[in-house]
Amino acid sequence: TAPCKSACPAHLEIPEYVELIKKGKFEESLHLIRRDNCLPGTVGRVCVRPCEFNCRRQNVDGPVQIKFLKRFVADYELERNHKPLVTAPEKKGAKVAVIGAGPAGVSCAYFLAQLGFKPVVFEALGEPGGMAAVGIPDYRLPRELLRNEAEFIKELGAEIRYNTDIGKDISFSDLTGGEYRAVFIAIGARLGTSMGVPGEGDDVTGFYKGADYLRDVALGKKVYVGDTAIIVGGGNVAIDCARTALRTGFKKVKIVYRRSEAEMPADKVEITDAKAENIEMCVLTNPKRIVVEGGRVVGVEVIDMELGPPDASGRRAPVEKVGSEHIIPADGCIMAIGQAIDLGLLKDATDIQTTKWKTVAVQGLNKLAAIRGNVGIFSGGDCETGPLTLIAGLAAGKEAAFQIARFIGEGSTEPMKEWVINKYIESLKPYDKKENVGQVAGTEPAKIHHMPVEKRIRTMEEVETGFTHEEAIAEARRCLRCYRLVVAAVG
Repeated sequence: TAPCKSACPAHLEIPEYVELIKKGKFEESLHLIRRDNCLPGTVGRVCVRPCEFNCRRQNVDGPVQIKFLKRFVADYELERNHKPLVTAPEKKGAKVAVIGAGPAGVSCAYFLAQLGFKPVVFEALGEPGGMAAVGIPDYRLPRELLRNEAEFIKELGAEIRYNTDIGKDISFSDLTGGEYRAVFIAIGARLGTSMGVPGEGDDVTGFYKGADYLRDVALGKKVYVGDTAIIVGGGNVAIDCARTALRTGFKKVKIVYRRSEAEMPADKVEITDAKAENIEMCVLTNPKRIVVEGGRVVGVEVIDMELGPPDASGRRAPVEKVGSEHIIPADGCIMAIGQAIDLGLLKDATDIQTTKWKTVAVQGLNKLAAIRGNVGIFSGGDCETGPLTLIAGLAAGKEAAFQIARFIGEGSTEPMKEWVINKYIESLKPYDKKENVGQVAGTEPAKIHHMPVEKRIRTMEEVETGFTHEEAIAEARRCLRCYRLVVAAVG
């Protein structure tokens, strides 16, 4: 293994595909990526880069830009209108129902098709991608790119049934009645959440929950536009809401976050981009109530915070400063503090357990939630783990596909040994940020290109532009090929 590979939820062969880029073998590199990742262009744009945070090169002069190298080879194929070098065998296996065409669902169908099964994907929206399509703005992830990558599963023999909401259009029990030998639940975290402070309400003009706001914008629905928008939260969804509000017409956008900027969980790159667009960071500030007059948002009452001792998350807990309440005038407020899972489709499924976090309970690495007759019910992605990352969803779909194949073919519910070993190696944490790598600092990481700020804040067009051939090859040369030999016995 390698530290970067171990940190990647999908365990991509990162040093190998980077080496192929260094040699100018761009399509071969992409083919290798697709062994474990069916959405390379998508991940190459929006991945949170756990691989780069575990890259030994950062101990020298900065991590290899693994995400952008992945994007480069995906764009190389797209720009030349070449077809992916992936084929699937004749479909002789059983039919498998996949609920949700988000990253986990698409990934599961992608691998099931290559294993000879007949996946049928049910999607409530009219397009693939799930929350990646309607929760990540187009300026970061163009929908046409995501749609093309996701729909490639149809060329492998998968079927996608759009505008089909399981639990409403079709009951969950219909899927376990005999037509399908297995069901994979991958519905994603599509519900917005709020703080529960006074003044919140879906009927209040100018008030939104983060996930709902991004979905409305993505689907072309009319959204409220005013003078000043306050976004509550410190994660990537909050940053996306803030930058989207600016692009839809708000003149001023402020992010209210209860901890310091250094503790914001959002990608630091996204924070930098937001600040470059003059989005104001109101940190160590927390809402007390939404000020509403005549059914409209007119401000947000906040209180100043200070950091106390660390809490359960390991971060210093924010503590209110008594008597520091004040009102920030605003006519828009978007609560972007988290997302929730809609498990309504399982309301009558008494054999499927759920957790206190309202996620689907599975046995473990085998992703098995229940067996109904001879039908295996599996789950993965956000609806099983809670809201995580796109690459984690892709990994869950892949793992579920192989577990489903094993269940149908062997009747086994044991987790694949590969998943057990991967989990063990992850626990070893091969990367040591204090290690002296023994290299002399040389070439700093290549920089991605951006559309000028004054232009990009007026459009939803993609902000970033990928590497040139020369930049990609030069960046790939920075890889240290840090493979580690691990010997493990699995009983």
